[in-house]
Amino acid sequence: MRLVLLKISLLLLFLYAIPAWGADFIPAITNYTVKDYRGGHQNWACAQGDDGVMYFGNNNGLLVYDGFSWELYKVPGGYIVRSVFVDKDKVYIGSFEEFGYFSRGVTGKMEYHSLSEQLKDEITPNDEIWHIVRLGEKIYFQSFTCWYAFDGKNVSSMNRKTGIRPLYFYTCHKRVYAQMIDGGFYEFDGNRFHLLLDRVAVGNDNVVSILPDGKEGMILLTVDHGLFSYRDGVASALHTDIDKQLNWAKGNRAVMLGDSILVVGTILDGIYGLNKDGHLLWHLSRDNQLNNNSVMGLFCDNENNLWAALDDGISFVHTNTSVTLLTPSVKDLSIGMVYGVERVGEKIYLATNQGAYEYNQHTREIRLLPHTAGQNWYVKQIDSQIFIGNDASTMLVGKYGDIQAVPGTLNSTCIVKASINGQDVLVEASYAELRIWKKKEGIWYLSHNVKDFYAPIKSLEVDGTGVIWASHMYNGLYRIKLDDDLYRIKDIEHIHTLGGKKTSGKIHVMKIRGRIVFSSVEGYFMYDDIDRKIKPYEQLNNSVPFLMDAHTAVDVHNNEMLWLMNSHEYVLLAYHEGKFIIKRRIPVEMFNSPCIEGNNKIYVDGNNCYLNLNNSIACLRLNEQSVTQHNLSGLQIRRVLASSSFGKELALNVTQKVSVASDCRDISVLLSYPCYDQPAIRFKFKLQSGHQILSEESAFPSVHFGSLEFGSYTLWAGVYSDDGRLLDETKYEFVINRPLWMSYPMLLLYVLFLSGLVYGVARWRGKAVAEKKRKEYEAHKIEQNIKLSEQQRLIAEQQKKLLEAELSLKGKELASMALGTFAKQEMLEKLRTVVQEQLAKSQCGRKNMELVLKLINENIAGEDSWEVFQQNFDLIHQRFFRTLRERYPNLTATDLRFCAFLRLNLSTKDIAQMTNLTIRGVEAARYRIRKRMEVPDGVSLVDFLIELK
Repeated sequence: MRLVLLKISLLLLFLYAIPAWGADFIPAITNYTVKDYRGGHQNWACAQGDDGVMYFGNNNGLLVYDGFSWELYKVPGGYIVRSVFVDKDKVYIGSFEEFGYFSRGVTGKMEYHSLSEQLKDEITPNDEIWHIVRLGEKIYFQSFTCWYAFDGKNVSSMNRKTGIRPLYFYTCHKRVYAQMIDGGFYEFDGNRFHLLLDRVAVGNDNVVSILPDGKEGMILLTVDHGLFSYRDGVASALHTDIDKQLNWAKGNRAVMLGDSILVVGTILDGIYGLNKDGHLLWHLSRDNQLNNNSVMGLFCDNENNLWAALDDGISFVHTNTSVTLLTPSVKDLSIGMVYGVERVGEKIYLATNQGAYEYNQHTREIRLLPHTAGQNWYVKQIDSQIFIGNDASTMLVGKYGDIQAVPGTLNSTCIVKASINGQDVLVEASYAELRIWKKKEGIWYLSHNVKDFYAPIKSLEVDGTGVIWASHMYNGLYRIKLDDDLYRIKDIEHIHTLGGKKTSGKIHVMKIRGRIVFSSVEGYFMYDDIDRKIKPYEQLNNSVPFLMDAHTAVDVHNNEMLWLMNSHEYVLLAYHEGKFIIKRRIPVEMFNSPCIEGNNKIYVDGNNCYLNLNNSIACLRLNEQSVTQHNLSGLQIRRVLASSSFGKELALNVTQKVSVASDCRDISVLLSYPCYDQPAIRFKFKLQSGHQILSEESAFPSVHFGSLEFGSYTLWAGVYSDDGRLLDETKYEFVINRPLWMSYPMLLLYVLFLSGLVYGVARWRGKAVAEKKRKEYEAHKIEQNIKLSEQQRLIAEQQKKLLEAELSLKGKELASMALGTFAKQEMLEKLRTVVQEQLAKSQCGRKNMELVLKLINENIAGEDSWEVFQQNFDLIHQRFFRTLRERYPNLTATDLRFCAFLRLNLSTKDIAQMTNLTIRGVEAARYRIRKRMEVPDGVSLVDFLIELK
C-alpha cells in the first residue's frame, strides 16, 4: 500500500513539475492593421453613424468602414484627426487648429466643411480638438485651452479670458461633464461650469472617462486609481478584480456593453471586461491577439460589439456573439495549430502540431502532456480511455494524466469504434498500417495489424455491413472488406473519382445520420447498399451548393442537427421532414488565426461546440443568442463609377436617376451594408434593360458590368442571410446616353437622309437606267437609222445606178429613136426631093407620084420631133441644152444636135449615118464646136461635154 502511495506521490510530483500557463476563454477579436485600412498606424477615436458605418480618427485623416470597404479622407493640412462625433448625417472631426464636419455628397464621397474658417484668427495657435460632445442644440469642440460652440449655422469661441483649461469633455445622462487640467470634476451647462468633485476625491487623479450607473449615478475611471462610483455628489472607490492592474496600467477609456459589462481600456495593458459586481470576465492584450496594448478610444456599437482605437491599428471585439476563444498568452506559450479537441469533465484536451495539451477549466491552467511533443492528429475519448494520435505512436492518457505510448504503433492518424463481422472493435489508421483493437475486461487493447495493407489514411468510417471506407491522404478512397477473423483483407477497391471526373484527387469520408457520405470538389455522394454503387447525395447537394469539398461532418443533439465544414466555413444544418435547413454559417475569416485547410474541425459537447484554430480554440454555445439581435442598417448605394476604355472615370450621383456619357459604358457599383460580425451574407445583383437581364452574385457588396449597350437601366441589389432570407434591397436607375451621332434626332435625320439618299439614288438610278436605255434606244435607233440609211443609200445608189443605167439606156434608145426619126425624116426629105424632081421632069405618072408625095408628107414630123428630143434629153442629162445655150450662145442648132450626139458618146460613124454626113463632115463639125466652146487642147470634147454641169 505504501508503495502504491509512493508511486502516486511521485507521479503527482512529476505532473506538477510540468510547467502550466494561465488561459481563459475570451471574446473573438478581429484586428485591422495599416495593410487593411491604408492609413496611419495610430487611431485616436471611434464613432458610429445612424446608418451603422464606423468612423475612426486616424493619424492620416478620417477612416470610414462598413464591414467590407475602408475609405480614408484627409483634412486640410493632412493633420491627425484626434476626435470624431457623429450627429445625424454629419461626422464632426477635430484636428490641429482645425475642426468641422464631413457629409456625404451626391456621389457618395465624404465632403469636408470647415467650421474653424468662420473664426479665422480666433483659433488658439497649436490648438488641437480632443473631444466633441453635444448638449442641446449645440456641438462643442474641446481643446486644452478653450472650446468652441456650433449652433448649426455659426461658430463661437468660448473661454478666451476665463483661463479655464479643460482636459476632457464627456457626456452622460444627456449632460456634459469636464475634467480640468490639474483641477476638479465639473458639470457644464453650456455657459458655466459647476464643480462636482474636488480633485482629492478621486485620489488627486484625472477622471478620463465616465459611464452611467443607474438613472443618476456614474462610474468614473481615473488614470492611476481605478474606478469610482459617483452618487449624490459623493465619489467612492469601486473595488474590482483588476484594482492592482489598473493602478499601473493607466486607465484611459471606458464604455458599457449593454447594461451589464463594463469595459476599461488602458494605456499599458489592453482591455478588461468586468461584470456588474466587478469580477473579471476577460482580459484582452497583445498576449492574446489584441493588436496593441495602448487603447486610445473605445466604442460600443449599435449591436453591442466593442471597437478599440489603438496606438497601432484597430481591433473589433465580438462581444455580441456566443463565440469565445481559449487563447494562451503568447509570451508564455504557443500551443500551435489545433487538430483535435476532446472535453473530459473539467478538462479540455487539445491535439496540436506542437504537442498535446490539457486545459483545466477550473484552475484556468493549460499544460503540455509529457511525451507528446510534435505532431498530434487527434485526441478522442472512447469509453473510458483517451487516445491521442501522435506522429511517434498511439498514446493513451492515464487516469492521473500520465501518458503511455502503445507498443507496436509507429504513428496514428484516426481511430473509430465499429462493429465488423459481429465483433465490437476499434479500427485505427496511420501513415501506412491498418490496426484492429479489441476489448478485454472493459479495456481496449491493440490486437493486430491488418495484413497486406499499406497506405496513408486521413480518415475512415465503417458502415452497417462492416465495410471500411478509408480516405487516402492524397488520392481517392478505399473500400475494404476484412475476412472473418479481421486479420486479412478479403476484398479491396481503390476508388479514384466519384462523379466521373477523369483526374483523381482527395475524397473525404464521413458519417451523416448513420449513412456513409463522401465529399469532393464534385459534390456529395453516398453508397447505395441495394444497387451497390455510389450515387449523388441530392438532399445535401441541393441544401448546401456553396459548400463543396467538405471534409468533416459532426452530428449534434442525436442527429437533430449537423455541423458540416470545409476549408472556408462552418455550416450548422437542421434535419426536418427529409430536408437539410441551414441554421448558421460561420466563415473562417471571423477568426484572426484559423486552422490550416482541411483541419478546421468541430468537437461537440452538449451545447458547447469547440472549433480548432491556430494557437487557440473557439467555443460556440448553441443555446445562447446574441446580447441583442442584429440590427443591421439598410442596404445603400455607396458609390457608382462610370468608366471608359480610355481610362476616363466619372463618379455618378447616387441619390437620383442619372444620365451617363456615351463613352462611359463600364459601370461599377459599390454597396454599403454595415455588418461587422462577418456573417455569411450574400449580395445579388440584377441589371435590367428592356427584356435583357444580367445577374451577378458575390460575398462582397460590389459589382462591375462592362461594355453596356446604350439605353435605360435599372439595377436591383439585394442582400441575403445565410438561410436564404432577403434582408434588404435597393434600386438604382441610370441611362447610358447615345452619342450625338446615334441620338434619336440624329437617327431620324439619318433615316430621312438615307430615305432621301435612297430615293435620290433610286431616282438617279432610275433616270440613269432610263437615260441609259434611252441612249441605248437612241443609239440602237441611230444604228438602225444608219443601217436603214445605209440600206436606203445603197438602195438609192442601186436605184440611181439602175436609174442612171435605165436613163442611159433610155437616153440611148431615145437618141437612137430620135436619130432614126431624123434619119428617116431626112431620107423622106431626100425621097420627096427626088420625087419632086421626077415629077417636075414628068418622068412618072402624075397621079401616082402625087399619092407618094402625099404619104411622105404625112410621115414627116417636122420640127416637133427635135423639140421633143431636146426636152427629154434635157430632163435626162440635167438641163444640158439650157446650160449650153447659157454658156455658149454662139452654138447653132446643128451644133447643139452634134453636142447631144457627143454627150451620148456616139461614134463618128454613127453620127455620120444619123446626120447623113460623111465622116470628114462630122470631124469638121467637131472641130467647129471645139473652137466655139473654147475647149482646151488635150481635153477630149466628149469628156468635156459629159462632165458639163
